[in-house]
Amino acid sequence: MGRTRPLFRPPCPGRPICAGGGEVGGRLMRSILRVRPGFLGVIAVGLSLLVATEAIAETPAHLWTEKSWATPLDPDAPVSMRAFSRLAKELSPAVVNINVRKNPHPTPSFFGPQGGGSGLGTGFIIHKDGYVLTNNHVVRDTDAIQIKLDNDHVYTGRVVGTYPQLDVALLKFDAKEALTVAPLGDSEGLEIGEWVIAIGNPFGLSHTVTAGIVSAKGRRDIMANGEPMYARFIQTDASINPGNSGGPLINIRGEVVGINTAINAAGQGIGFAVPVNMIKKILPQLATGKVSRSYLGVRVDPVSQDLAAKLRLDRPTGALVREVLSGSPAAKAGVHPGDVILTWDDKPIDHWEDLPWLASTTPTGQKVMMVLNRSGKEMRLTAQVAEYPTDIGLAALAPSAPSPGGASVADLGMTVAPLDAATRKQLGLGERDGVMVSSVTAGSTAEQLGMRPGDVITQVNYDPVSGPEAFHQAVARVAAGDILSFTIRRENRYLFKAFTR
Repeated sequence: MGRTRPLFRPPCPGRPICAGGGEVGGRLMRSILRVRPGFLGVIAVGLSLLVATEAIAETPAHLWTEKSWATPLDPDAPVSMRAFSRLAKELSPAVVNINVRKNPHPTPSFFGPQGGGSGLGTGFIIHKDGYVLTNNHVVRDTDAIQIKLDNDHVYTGRVVGTYPQLDVALLKFDAKEALTVAPLGDSEGLEIGEWVIAIGNPFGLSHTVTAGIVSAKGRRDIMANGEPMYARFIQTDASINPGNSGGPLINIRGEVVGINTAINAAGQGIGFAVPVNMIKKILPQLATGKVSRSYLGVRVDPVSQDLAAKLRLDRPTGALVREVLSGSPAAKAGVHPGDVILTWDDKPIDHWEDLPWLASTTPTGQKVMMVLNRSGKEMRLTAQVAEYPTDIGLAALAPSAPSPGGASVADLGMTVAPLDAATRKQLGLGERDGVMVSSVTAGSTAEQLGMRPGDVITQVNYDPVSGPEAFHQAVARVAAGDILSFTIRRENRYLFKAFTR
C-alpha cells in the first residue's frame, strides 16, 4: 500500500511505561527476564508451531544479505568519536519504527491482565521488497500495524509469520521507494568484549543509537515475556529500553548480529538479544508462513556432577533422557530413559538445552546418528525425526489397583508391591519385570522426585528388578552420597529419575 497518515498518536515519553511504550498495555521491551528452574522440553517440540497471519505468495530466493556494505570499524583501532556515528548514519535508514494497535490479550501475563491500546516497537529491513524482522511480542494480538521509515514515510504493514520460541516475527510492507537493507552477520563469531551498537525507538524516541560491548554469550535461563525460549541470548550493556524491542544489535562491521528482545529491569546495562544465526535457521520457513518442526520425542534434563561420575563421563555434558514418548522416533530408535545423548549428527551436546534446538531444526524425515552413554558405556543409535504431531496427548492406560502387602522403602517414603498379571500384559512386561509403587508419603523424597502410586519401576541404577525383595536389596546397596536412579513405566510413558541419596 502507499504512504498513509499515522493511525495512532505515539505516546508521550513522560507518560508511565506500559510494557513497551504503549499507552495502555503493550508488552514491548518489558520482556523482563525471569530465571527459570529448568526447561524440560520435548525434543523438537516445536512447542508452538508457527503462527502465520499471511503467507507470502512469492518469496524471494534470497531473503537477506550477509555482505555488509557499511563502512566497518577496525577491531584493533582505538575508538574515535566519529566511528559509531558513521555506522549509525549508514544503517539507521534500515531501521523502522513499528506502531501497533493491540487487541486485548485474554491471558494474564507476568505484568497482570493485558488490555488493548497502542504500542511501539522497532524492526529492521532485511529485503528491498519490504520484509522486516522484529519481535513476536511487538506484533502479537494486533489488528493494525504501521511501519515508519527514518524519512517519516509511513506504510501499512502485515504479519507474514511469527515464531514465539525465538520471539521473532517477519513483517511485510509495500514501499513506493527504494529501501535500505540491513545485512545479517555471524553471531557465532562475536567475541565477548566486542563493541556493538543498538538502534531503536525507546519511549517513542525515534532512531535512538546506543553503544556498548558484548557482555556475555549463550545466556539461557531467561524467560522473555514469561515464556521459555530456545534462544541462547547475547548479553550486552548497550542501553536498551522499552520500545527497543525488535531493533538490531549491530557489530562493528555493520552487520546485524541479534534482535534486541529483553531487559533486566532490576539492573542497569543488562540487555539481551536473540542471536541472528538462530533466526537465519528458521527464516526461510518463516517467510512461507509456516515453520515445520521436527520431533524426536524425549524430555531431557541436565546431567549432574554425581551422575556424570557414575557414568564415567569426564564432565557433566550431554542431555539426560528423562522420558521417552511411546511410539516416538526416539522410542523406535531404541533410546531408553536414563540415556545421556552426547552428540547429535556429529554435533556435541555441550549443554543439555542444545538438543531441543538441534533436533527441532533437523529436516523432517532425516536420519540422524546419535552417540549416547548408557550405564557408563558409549553406543550409537540412528533416529529418523518426524514432523511434530499436532496432538501430542498420550493415550492413557488404565492403571491397575496396587497389590496389597508391599515392601516399604522407609527413607524414600514409598512402598512397592508385585505386579499382577493384568498389568504385566497391559504394559507388555515379562513375568519377573518390575514392581508397582503402591503408596507415596506426602513430603517424602519419593514425592519430591515425582513418584506416583501406580508407577512401575523396572530398573534400579540401570539394573532390572524382579520383585519387591529384589527392589529393596538394590536400593539398600546404594550408600548415602551415591546416585540412586529409577527407570519407570507410567501408563505408556517411559521415565527416568535420579538423585543423590
